[in-house]
Amino acid sequence: MANDPVSRDPVSRPFGADLSGAAATYTILLRDFTAIVSVAGRSGRPTVHISLELKVSHPGLSFPDDIAAVMSYEDIVEDLRRLCAQEGLPGPDYLADRAADLCLAYPKVRQVRVDVELSSLLPDTAGSGVTLTRSRDAGR
Repeated sequence: MANDPVSRDPVSRPFGADLSGAAATYTILLRDFTAIVSVAGRSGRPTVHISLELKVSHPGLSFPDDIAAVMSYEDIVEDLRRLCAQEGLPGPDYLADRAADLCLAYPKVRQVRVDVELSSLLPDTAGSGVTLTRSRDAGR
């Protein structure tokens, strides 16, 4: 019952649920991860900038004092380092696709938005890239 005071009261709701009963999420932002990469067919080693926005399952009504209960971005940073260390990467679209896959490999991540930008070879452009959004429950 939407008008029932108990259903509107956040203290009386089930842990991790919003007013509709849907599982609650929080957002983790990882901005401007930077690495030097090897891109196939491109001379030199351009700089890549990767930003992530992760919608993550909320652990309950508040954040517990337990690192295992919340999503840590440090593991994802390590994954990005390994990804960017590969030789002959196809390009920013590949990096965005692989970064999304890496993030969604963590069960707590429900949705990810990935922005990837490579430094430009053109003097009048700072960079070029791609943005990709993927959800756990949606197919590719």
